[in-house]
Amino acid sequence: MTVHHSLEYYLRIGYLPILDRYRLKDINSEYGCFIGLDVCFPLYKVLEMDAQSLEDTWNVVNDYVDNAFRIITDEYGEELGIEEEEKLRDVDREIIHEIEYKTPPAACYPIYFISVGDDKDEKLVYVGKTSAKTHRFSGGHSAALKLHAPEYEGLSKHIYFGTVVLLDYEKNYMPLEFIQPFEDAKSLLSNLEAGLIYNLKPELNTTYLNTNYARFDMFVNIENHSSRPNLLNNKQVSIQC
Repeated sequence: MTVHHSLEYYLRIGYLPILDRYRLKDINSEYGCFIGLDVCFPLYKVLEMDAQSLEDTWNVVNDYVDNAFRIITDEYGEELGIEEEEKLRDVDREIIHEIEYKTPPAACYPIYFISVGDDKDEKLVYVGKTSAKTHRFSGGHSAALKLHAPEYEGLSKHIYFGTVVLLDYEKNYMPLEFIQPFEDAKSLLSNLEAGLIYNLKPELNTTYLNTNYARFDMFVNIENHSSRPNLLNNKQVSIQC
């Protein structure tokens, strides 16, 4: 399964998401939550990755989709013609070209994983969420500072960023940044972070490590498509509240 289902992806194949149909109640926890690790950096190069914010991406996606539907109805005079249960509206290529005049927002990377070591000796040491409006590493990150401890000396250190996609009861993809309202998307991310930390026990995390704070059941499938594809690839984690 390809988990990189951003707004950019849907426009490329000729569709617009109908965002008010991406709701918490529609998520089927049994079908799973998919994390795609698409990006990996040596930890010392982490500032080369743009700061990520679920809230910022959520707002940009909503504004972009609202404007796109205005183009369809106001400039092209088309009725929306949306089926009752559909999450996607197909769009003519000419209209897509007009919509894409402003570059669509890229996928959000709301969660990250820090590792030490290489190949079979690589291990996860930290899980975090990238929901801050400023770069989490620009002022010195607690996990990065802990990696200066003697036991980590000489080990390579990497950070992986992941997209998050859920499924509804019809197995339609539901990217986290599409979920309405924002507070529910935010809660899902916090639940995912807490559940992963509690189940994976990364040694540099402290919060959520020994107490289960999960509030939603989530069966998590992790796929690693990065330049270092071994860490957590095809890992499955059952988060239970």
